[in-house]
Amino acid sequence: MSKTAVDNSLTQEILTESIWKLMAKFSLPAIIAMSINSVNTFVDALFIGQYVGQDALAAVSLAFPLTMITNGISAMIGIGASSLLSRAIGANEVDIQRKMFGLVTVLTVLCSVVLMSIGLYFAEELIGLMGGTGEIQTMGAYYYRILMIGAFFRTYGVVLNVLIRAEGKIKAAMTYSIIATLLNIILNPLFIAYYEWGIAGAAWSTNVAMFLFSMIGIWYFVKRKTNYEVDFNYWGLDKKMMKPILSVGVSAMMLQIMFVIQQVFVFRSIVHYGSDDPNEVYNANYHIAVIGANYRIMILMLMPIFGFSQAMAPVAGINYGAKIYDRVKSSFSIFTKAGTVFLIFLWALEMLYPEVILGWMLPDANLRSQDILNFRIQMATYPVFPFFFMGTTLFQSIGNAKLAGYMLVARELILFVPLVLLLPYIYGIDGIYHAIAPTNLIVFVVAFFLIRREFRKWTKPNFQADILG
Repeated sequence: MSKTAVDNSLTQEILTESIWKLMAKFSLPAIIAMSINSVNTFVDALFIGQYVGQDALAAVSLAFPLTMITNGISAMIGIGASSLLSRAIGANEVDIQRKMFGLVTVLTVLCSVVLMSIGLYFAEELIGLMGGTGEIQTMGAYYYRILMIGAFFRTYGVVLNVLIRAEGKIKAAMTYSIIATLLNIILNPLFIAYYEWGIAGAAWSTNVAMFLFSMIGIWYFVKRKTNYEVDFNYWGLDKKMMKPILSVGVSAMMLQIMFVIQQVFVFRSIVHYGSDDPNEVYNANYHIAVIGANYRIMILMLMPIFGFSQAMAPVAGINYGAKIYDRVKSSFSIFTKAGTVFLIFLWALEMLYPEVILGWMLPDANLRSQDILNFRIQMATYPVFPFFFMGTTLFQSIGNAKLAGYMLVARELILFVPLVLLLPYIYGIDGIYHAIAPTNLIVFVVAFFLIRREFRKWTKPNFQADILG
């Protein structure tokens, strides 16, 4: 790969400025963007629950994990490419920078065609796999098919936005994300309530917003807003670049896919242990709606932490590419501490007033005291999440896909799935809510030892970062 000098003040700032100052500068816009994104997801559920009903919310809750497959493709391409791009900027590898836009565009087109085809053709079967039956299965498939029509834009907009963040343009990425998210929030009540499109309105509002998101991202690159050269004549899949992109990208995608697998077991366990009688305490559709609401609230709480991790990614990646390992360690420590303090504040509010928050999305539900207890048990260990997510982001940023993958697989397949199968056998449906807390505690310990081992490796005299893996 050829190299040339690049006069980039932002890159130099990332390489030399105080990590605390970088955290303050980069985290705020990233938190704002991710918080608004989480509000967007929350608003979708809010309007569906308020204007369409509990069964509709249950149907959308079943489809929601499947949308994580689209998010997984976005993560595979976007995080994989941004990880390589950040390290290439730090190492001054110009060829990688020039080819990145064309490569991710081609890769997104190919993946989106496959994803859309599967989603449109197998929607009924996929919702059925999640545990949907009868009218709820039909509604969930209808909603999911509409979302899959916009699969390319749902993927491409996110990929381009992640690339913008990779060079440290966190504020620009935030602005574009907020524009698209606000459009979605505005269109939701218009399409769902005013035009009475129901759950189709929620899906179409998302598609329209993501189309705009993609157009803004294209405009950014075409207008050459980047701090590096973009070759608009290159449209291909460079083999040397594809290996590190996919190795990191697949580990990033696993976070989304593992969530889908988790939800398959959760919802199918609810169907297995629940009742078809709507008057029963353990009615399956009721608990699908409740646990779906719980997950929306969880995402609302955790999205700011994703903001901290996204802000840390270019700092860690660019400094790792420049072989300044002490700054990478400092960035992990500082961003994790800040994220933990921020999360504890939100977590305390949700633990104190769960019935109020759940009542926003389930206004007609007769919440039991056990439902409130289940919510608190499910949320109890969430303050350890910043360490886990920052650790995953750290490994992705430095191109260590294996460790990132180990952490994700350990959390979902080795820990959560066995617990979600065992605990309901003992406690019934209530046991499903209890599986998350021990999983979080165990994975925190695993992440601690993996991160400590990685940091010790960097202290060896002969250690050198390999940009292309």
